[in-house]
Amino acid sequence: MPARLGTPLVKVVRQTDPDKTLEVQTTNADLVLWDRTRAKHKWPKFDDAPFLWLTFISWAGARRSGLITPDFTYEQWERDVLSADATDDEDDETGAAFPEGQPSAVDSRVGDSDADGTA
Repeated sequence: MPARLGTPLVKVVRQTDPDKTLEVQTTNADLVLWDRTRAKHKWPKFDDAPFLWLTFISWAGARRSGLITPDFTYEQWERDVLSADATDDEDDETGAAFPEGQPSAVDSRVGDSDADGTA
């Protein structure tokens, strides 16, 4: 049995394929990318903009894992995502969708292209 990650598993429904739910398992690398990008763009903290955070980390996880191409920008992802919901492993006794101390979701428009895929 693979180790359980304490990072959010995000279920995403996209406009380009609304009948399919994409499951994106985020990792520490996606959360670190959020921290760096948030600071660079002076975005709000994740608990002040939970849908921005959730949308961003699901994009980072989808790119990292090959679910979308590396050139698929955050802006494209933000426009394409109809729904992004953090979910919990069904076996988790806590019933919490996020590790303790993390929010449940994140928001904002950015320009089109930095090394991290954002402006």
